Parts: sequence; structure tokens; C-alpha cells
Amino acid sequence: MNTKTKSLFGYIFPALGGLFVTYLYNVVDGIFVGQGVGSAALGAVNIGVPFITFVVAAAAMFPMGGATVVAIRMGRGDTEGANHAFMTALSLTVLLSVLLMAAGMIFSGQIVDLSGAGKLSPQMREMSAQYLFYYSAFSIPMLMSTCLSVFVRNDGSPALSFVGMCVGAAANIFLDWLFIFPLDKGVIGAAVASGLGQVFSVLILLSHFVRKKGALRIKAFKINFMLIKKVCRRGVPEAVTQLTTPVTALCYNLMLAGLIGDIGISTFSVLSFIYSLANAVLSGVAQGLQPLWGQCYGKQDTVEMKWYFRCGIVINSILSVLIYALLFFFDKPIICIFNRDAELVQTASAVLPLFGLSFIPMALNLICTAFLFSTKRTGAANAIAVSRGIIVKALAIFCLPMIFGSDAVWFAPFAAEIVTLAFAAVCFCARHR
Repeated sequence: MNTKTKSLFGYIFPALGGLFVTYLYNVVDGIFVGQGVGSAALGAVNIGVPFITFVVAAAAMFPMGGATVVAIRMGRGDTEGANHAFMTALSLTVLLSVLLMAAGMIFSGQIVDLSGAGKLSPQMREMSAQYLFYYSAFSIPMLMSTCLSVFVRNDGSPALSFVGMCVGAAANIFLDWLFIFPLDKGVIGAAVASGLGQVFSVLILLSHFVRKKGALRIKAFKINFMLIKKVCRRGVPEAVTQLTTPVTALCYNLMLAGLIGDIGISTFSVLSFIYSLANAVLSGVAQGLQPLWGQCYGKQDTVEMKWYFRCGIVINSILSVLIYALLFFFDKPIICIFNRDAELVQTASAVLPLFGLSFIPMALNLICTAFLFSTKRTGAANAIAVSRGIIVKALAIFCLPMIFGSDAVWFAPFAAEIVTLAFAAVCFCARHR
């Protein structure tokens, strides 16, 4: 195995695993809540997903934008400038996490109502507000673990980044079992378990900086507003890309709450957990390639940069087909992991193959967006990300059922991803014309 191939898999696997584990927190909550409390509680957890994943998406702007700046400056040999970008991104993440913690705890009831809980049963609404309140209380470790994992990976310790996220996930699984089954704490226990799991993850990741294993250091720095602007600008495409999860969840919650009611929300809760894990795997490949693209760009090595791009396209294409095949052939067993209610299993298994088609074009869109923002083509990256994550996705979810009937709502993600892929192809062709 040559050096490039070792670098490729040395960065992709930890990034993929780390992001997968990050989204696994909510999925594990859904599994334990669905099995230990019931399908209504499963739907209640899903009502909180738009805000929770919005928080994760918004916070992704700082570490991914900072990581892009760090990688380019490292490629140029500017270690001090790279550290300044790291501290700027870390500080912005902490500030945002404090603001979002306050918003989630103070306005938990209003937030779940905006997500569609007002149209559901009082029991589901109350559980949704409780879950969001306690989950928001741990916003600081939740966002810090994501931020630190990115920089630990980019600072030469991708394995430690992955271990840190895995330790947090293992703690979350054990605590979910403890709080939901022996202690009978319901959705509150699930939220607290997730938060404590993130605390363990942060402690592991901080050891990289305490032991001074890489070039980056946690130390005092001067505020530079131009650098803040640069970090934010570089990170916007990744944040918007991650916004596709909360936008999809919010639009579906609003649509299904009116069309179907509680069972519709519970059905989509299972699909959204599956979607988030697929998104994590495919986004993980793109995030793993980001420092490699940035370093190549900093060194002006276009040949190697294009090689990594082609590898990303091939890897994500293969992964997306494998994920779809798994969902197609094992739809009912996968759904039963969350809940065995006969109506829920029947409804979800009927729409999962159609819903899962979106993963194939999504895999390509994620690579294209990440490549563009990693190589300073921020305008094109932003345009693709906004198209995919917000505008086209929302239009498809709300408009397709009006034109083709209610069943078409499950086809909306695939239609949105196809439209975005065509737009991305136009952007690339215009660039290389």
C-alpha cells in the first residue's frame, strides 16, 4: 500500500467512524426509548431532532471552517497561524454552545411546538419538551466533542479522535440501558445518558492537547475579526450541508403531523434515524478527505488533489449502494430494532426502499460540496449546499404530495438530491470549461 493510499484510509476511517458515532447518540436514544418506553416516546424523541441536529449543523461551521484554514496553513508551514485558526474555531464553538443551551432549556416547549408537536397528543408533546430540555443542558460537551474530534484528527491523531467518540458512544449505550430499564427514567434518562456520554468523549479528546501530541495547542490568543470571518466563510458550506438533516426532519414533522398524526411521526422517526446514520457515513468520507484536499491545495499539488477527489467519488458511490442494498433486503429487521409495533413496522418497511434511494445521489453531492469548500471555491460550495439542504429539499417535501398524492412525500429526498446533483455537475463543468 503506497503513501497516498495509507493517508486516504488513515483519515477517512476515523472521520467516518467519529461522525457515525456522533449521530449514533440520537439513534441509540431512539432504540432504547422505542423498546423500553413505546412508539409514542419514539416519536417524541424525533420531534426534538430538528433543533438538536440544527445545533450540530450550526456548530459544524466553526471546526470545519477552522480545519480548512488549519490544513492550508499547515501545508504552507505556518504552524502559528494554524494554531490561531484552531483557537478561534474552538472559542466560537464554546460561545455558540452556551447560547444554544440557553435557548433549548428556556424555550423547549415553544421549540417542539414549532416542530409539529402542537398537532400531536398531549403525551407526545410533553415527552418531546422534556427530552429537548435535558438534552440541551449538555450542549457544551455535545458541541465540544464534535469540534475537538475534527482538530485532533487534523493534528495527526485520527485514531485518538475515533477512540474518543467511541468511548462516548459506549458510555451512552450503557447509561441509556441504566436510565431507561432499571431506573425507569424514560425520555429524560435517554437525554441525560447522551449528555454524559459526550462528557466522556471530551475528556478523551482533551488528552491530545494535554500531552502535546501534535502541533496545535490550547492557549491564549488575540481576537482577529478577519480570521473569524474567514473561518465562518470556509465553514458555511459544511454547516449548510449538515442542515439537510434538521430541514428534512422539520418539514416531514410538519407535513406528517397534519396528514397522518402520531403514527406518521413515529414512522418518520425510524426513517430519520436511519437517514442520519447514512448521512454520517457518507459525510464522514467527505470530512476525512477535507484535510488531504486542504494540504494539497496549500502545496498547489493539483494532481494529488484530483486523485483524492476521484477516490472520494468511488468510495461514497460504493458505500451508498451497499447501504441501500442493506435497507432493501433487511427492511423489517432493521425497523424492529427500534420498535416492534405491527402498524409501525408495516408502514415504515413499505416506504423505506423509496426513501433510501436518496442516499445514492446524496453520496456524490457530499463529496462535491466538501471538495469545493476545501479548495476555496466557497461560492459554488455554498450554492450546492443551500440547494441540497434547504431550498430544494423543502420544496420537494411540501410540493410533491400536493401534486402526486400523499405517498409521494417519501420520494421527496431522492428528487431533491437528483436536482442538486444536476446543479453540482453544472458548477463543475462551468469551472473546467
